[in-house]
Order: sequence, then C-alpha cells, then structure tokens
Amino acid sequence: MRKKLYIVGAGGHGQVVLNCAQEAGFEVGGFLDDNEILWGKSIQGIEIVGRVLLAKEIDGLFVVAIGDNFKRKKIVESLMLDDGKFATIIHPKAIIGSNVVILPGSMILGGVVINTSTFIGRHTILNTSSSIDHHNSIADFVHIAPGVHTGGSVSVGELSFIGIGAAVINNIKIGKEVVIGAGSVLINDVPDCATVVGNPGRIVKMKG
Repeated sequence: MRKKLYIVGAGGHGQVVLNCAQEAGFEVGGFLDDNEILWGKSIQGIEIVGRVLLAKEIDGLFVVAIGDNFKRKKIVESLMLDDGKFATIIHPKAIIGSNVVILPGSMILGGVVINTSTFIGRHTILNTSSSIDHHNSIADFVHIAPGVHTGGSVSVGELSFIGIGAAVINNIKIGKEVVIGAGSVLINDVPDCATVVGNPGRIVKMKG
C-alpha cells in the first residue's frame, strides 16, 4: 500500500503542492510546520500535525514545500532522510518528454512542460506554467518561478532562482546561487552568486 504523503511547510507554496499532490493521486496525511500556533489546525481539510522533525518518526513520504531554496536545503539536511523517503510530485497536467530524469523531492506543478533529455535535480521546484526545453540540466534546490521559459541546452546551478516570466536563450550556463529577476532576458552566461535583472540581463550584484 502506498504510504501517506506529508508536506513540510504549511505556507502558500505548501498549499499549492497539496493541490498538486492530490491531483497526482497522493493521500496526504498532513502538514508539518514549526509554527506552533498552527498545530492542530487544518488547511483545506488537511491537519497541521506538528513540527518538521516529526518526519523522523512518521512512516510516510515527504516533500519539503518551501519556496526559499536555502531554507528548503537546510530543512532537507536537518531531516537526514534517505532519498527514498522523499516523494516526487508531478501534476497530471504537466507535460514530461522522453528521457527526462527527475530526482526525488522535486515538485513539477500544473502547466509545466519539460522537453526531451532534460535532467531535474533533487528538491527542485518547477513552478506553474514554466517550460524547460530539451537537454537542460537543472541542479538540486533550484526554483524556477511561474512563466519562466528556457531554451535548449541550458544549465542552472544549485540553489539558483529564476524569477517570474524570465526567458533564457539556448546554450546559456547559469551558475550556483544565482538570482534572476522577474521578466529578465538572459543572452549571456551568468557566473556563480550573481544577481541579474533586465532585458538584456545584466549583473547588478555579486554575493560577497
């Protein structure tokens, strides 16, 4: 029998993932959240059963539905669970091409298109109606926001965020811990830790 799914994070993104998981056929056992005020309350009929670390004690599957990449990674690492304990959530109205690899813990929301021979890492979010073209490589703990479009053979490094409505042309390499502003158009590679905005995209800040 399939184990129940527990969603870590009862905020807005967690509620979107709840709907996605239910559409995908998961039985959701509850939310886990460290906000004590929420414990025992319900969201859309699903109870917030307790703190995040209960995941170590519950015999279930888990998905960390936190939009912030760094917070999501911190929670995943604190739980110290095998990859097999994390579910991959794929909305039934997502379109997944041939030879696509999606690793555990990732969330593929409604209207997403992933074209052939693309790799999606662990605990990555492809948000509503984003499109990832052929032969992309999207690393662990990335968040692709709603309406983002990438061309073919794009790579995105770990912990990077691409904002709503951004576009990335073919063959672009985006480094680790990059932030791409909403509506930006990338026509050049982006180094690690850069913040990029505008059309065409330009670097406006480097972390550190």
